[in-house]
Amino acid sequence: MSERKRPGWRGKPSPLIMQRIYRGEERDLEGYDLTGAELSGVNLRACFLAGANLRRANLSNANLEACFLAGADLHEADLRGANLHRIMMWFTDLSKANLRGANLTSAHLHKVNLSGADLTGAQLDEKWAKIASLLTSKKGRGQDFSGYDLSRTDLRGADLRNANLKACFLAGADLRGTNLKGAILTDADLTGADLEGATMPDGTIHE
Repeated sequence: MSERKRPGWRGKPSPLIMQRIYRGEERDLEGYDLTGAELSGVNLRACFLAGANLRRANLSNANLEACFLAGADLHEADLRGANLHRIMMWFTDLSKANLRGANLTSAHLHKVNLSGADLTGAQLDEKWAKIASLLTSKKGRGQDFSGYDLSRTDLRGADLRNANLKACFLAGADLRGTNLKGAILTDADLTGADLEGATMPDGTIHE
C-alpha cells in the first residue's frame, strides 16, 4: 500500500464482498471504506486491513487475531471485547476507540495513536500496558521508559518528571507543555520533537 493513499482509498465494498466479510470468507480488505460498518462478532482473523477506513465501526467481540492494520483508521471504533491477539498495527489511528476488555496480548504496535482511547480492562503485555497508560492518562512520573519507541506520539502536557527516558525514541513526538523536570534523556532521540513550552530536566522552559 502506498503511504500516500488515504484510509478507504479503495471505496465501499460491494454487497457481495460484504456478505463474504460477514461469513468470514474475505481476507483481502486493504483500503476498503468500512466507516460505521456493523461487524460485531465477525471473524476477521488474519485479514489484510492495511489502509482500511474503520472509523466508528462496530467491531465489538470481533475476532481480529493476527490482522494487519498498517495505516488503518479506527477513530472512535467500538472494539469492546475484541480479540486483537498478535495484531499488527503501524501508524494506526485508534484515537477515542473503545477497547474495553479487548485482548491485545502479543500485539505489535508501532506509532499507534491511542489518544483518548478507553483501555479499561484491556489485556496488554507489560510494556504496552505502560505505553498505553502513558498515552491515555499522560501520567508517567518516575517510570522507566528507557529504550521505548515513543516516536510521533502525542504527549502534550504529560507528566514525565523524574522519568527514565534514556535511549528513548521520541523523534517527531508532540511534547508541548510536557513536564520533563528531572527526567533522564541521555541518548534519547528527540529529532523533530515539538518541545514548545516543555519543562526541561534542569527546570527551564523550552521556548
